[in-house]
Amino acid sequence: MQVAGLEVLIAQQAYWPTPSISMERVQSQTPDLAYSGSPQVLTFRLQQPLWTGGRLTAQNNKALASQGIESARLNEVQHSLALKTLQAWTEVVSSLLQQKTLEVSLVTQSQLLDKIVRRAEQGLSSRSEVNYSSLRLHQLKQEISNAKHQERQAWIRLKQWVPEAETLSQPFGSDNSRTPQANTSRLAKELVNLSLAQWELEGLANSPLVDRLKNVSQFQLAELAEKRAALQPEMYVRAEHQRGNYGYVNSPPTNRVFVGLSASTGAGLSLGHQLAALQNKHQGTLEEITTAQRAVLEAVQTDYLNVNARQSKATALQFNLESSQEMQAAWERQFINGKKTWIDVMNAARETTQAELAVIENDMAILQSYWRLQIHAYGLLRWATP
Repeated sequence: MQVAGLEVLIAQQAYWPTPSISMERVQSQTPDLAYSGSPQVLTFRLQQPLWTGGRLTAQNNKALASQGIESARLNEVQHSLALKTLQAWTEVVSSLLQQKTLEVSLVTQSQLLDKIVRRAEQGLSSRSEVNYSSLRLHQLKQEISNAKHQERQAWIRLKQWVPEAETLSQPFGSDNSRTPQANTSRLAKELVNLSLAQWELEGLANSPLVDRLKNVSQFQLAELAEKRAALQPEMYVRAEHQRGNYGYVNSPPTNRVFVGLSASTGAGLSLGHQLAALQNKHQGTLEEITTAQRAVLEAVQTDYLNVNARQSKATALQFNLESSQEMQAAWERQFINGKKTWIDVMNAARETTQAELAVIENDMAILQSYWRLQIHAYGLLRWATP
């Protein structure tokens, strides 16, 4: 960015006169009438371009386009880091919520194990039921260990982008308004305020990749204008002040003013081939812009549809969770009455846990897709707004 800014200043300075100074001293071993005067000549020159066929304007446009490219490249890096941070953050939160659910389930499973042990001691249940409960408890502890391992891995990834991540406040506090379950419905309502077409327009307008490629296209157009200007003659005026004269001794200082034209076709007919090459590069960039726009639309559409689909699924998952909780309580009562087996009770408890984990996974998917959509559509400023 700093280099691109200096290049803009350099291009703007090209409109100003160019000063130069030269000093030459000649020494001839044989008499030379052409150099019979002063052996040393000092010349000051100031040359101002009058007309360049658009070359200076093209160079200035190139510098501005280059600055735009670097600005968009910076936004691309920030955009990528934001998505990586979001991914790592959701993994941290998801693993924390999973551990909380599994730990509650661990308490329930421990209570069930104590109950079946007492029944076995009284001769009311078999040893196999005790072993089955112990196995389920062991499996649950392993799941908790896996969740903690996933949390550690997620923290490692998150700290790559946010080194002070663990010193910040927890992703969700004790306030119920900041839990994923409370946020998802609010986010979904905000989502439907804009149609998919509006999200797509925002995504295309704020895509750093599309912005960078458009600036590349402008840079190439400026290059084309610069090469075309090279086919035109340049007009300039030059003022000179000369001290010393090779032909005359003790010659007074002399002032001169020149008006001239200069033109060049390059080596052979190379300028024509250079123009053709630049035109092909520009066409290729236009096709890259189309491809990038399609990729942006695909990302926006995917996240938009995923939020809607997940939100529709959330109601069914919540109903399934409540039904599982009711079934678990009912199965325990019916086991005591001899209408259900111990395996039914254990399966009901496991299904309740799985239903809770499914709700967490779905809510986190909604949050992730929603904030990805925000980043695609509005960039980092809107994404960072609480």
